[in-house]
Amino acid sequence: MAAIRKSGGVVPYFWQGKLVDPRDDEFAEHLSLQRFRTIENAASEEVSVGWITPADPTGDNFSPEDLDGGIGTWLRFRIDKKSMPMKWLQIHRDAAEKARGKKMSAKERRELKEDLMDQLLPRVLPTITLVDALLFDDRKTVLLFATSKSAKEAFTKLFFETFSIQLEPADPLQSGMRSDINDELKHTLERVNPIRWPNTTLDNAKTRAPITDMPRPAPSVVEPKVAKKPQTETSASDSSQNESPPFEVDEAAGMSAETTSTEDALEAPVEAKMEDQQ
Repeated sequence: MAAIRKSGGVVPYFWQGKLVDPRDDEFAEHLSLQRFRTIENAASEEVSVGWITPADPTGDNFSPEDLDGGIGTWLRFRIDKKSMPMKWLQIHRDAAEKARGKKMSAKERRELKEDLMDQLLPRVLPTITLVDALLFDDRKTVLLFATSKSAKEAFTKLFFETFSIQLEPADPLQSGMRSDINDELKHTLERVNPIRWPNTTLDNAKTRAPITDMPRPAPSVVEPKVAKKPQTETSASDSSQNESPPFEVDEAAGMSAETTSTEDALEAPVEAKMEDQQ
């Protein structure tokens, strides 16, 4: 019994316009027109994309009962890809060059590849990929259970070819507008300005750096406290000798004072002698 996978990524899509009711037979007829076609016996490299049902992986039968997914309509499409195995091509090329004793030219290698494709591709089985989607007709929403670029491109193209409706990838605004909130909140969403988040993937010096990459102030350096050593007697005496005097002596004034006292001492006897003579 087929089942939708319970893990992995999901890509939501919206559409505008009228879609055929999935409960009608007409919906299954649209799918059958774009059903999957096998390339098992193809003699060339090909890719085949088409609708199937969970009950029939060949895409031969479609019925509304097979599309019932409970809460939504269960869509499934198949991607088959057939390509030439490069290992086999290299083996045949090496054998041909060894038999000839020299390397093959570009033209000869191209001709060898074409011959091998005609011989080997009909026997090569294609790779098969099954992708599921859940459609909600009342919400005009479809959930694709695949995130690869190739699967998304194949699904949107197949959906347009089947129903002539272009799918639009969901965004936050469209998700909010299509939710069950009231009209007042929807009107508020339409008036809200978009928020520009910093882009950390751009390696451009002119681009404003995100908050996490903004330069931060350098941390302040705290100098460690050094314990003071007790002052000894020797250090105290040394410090007292090294201390400068509380005032400075004017050498010029001292010299003038000494000179004046000497002259007075010499003049005193002379004056006394003159007084005696008188």
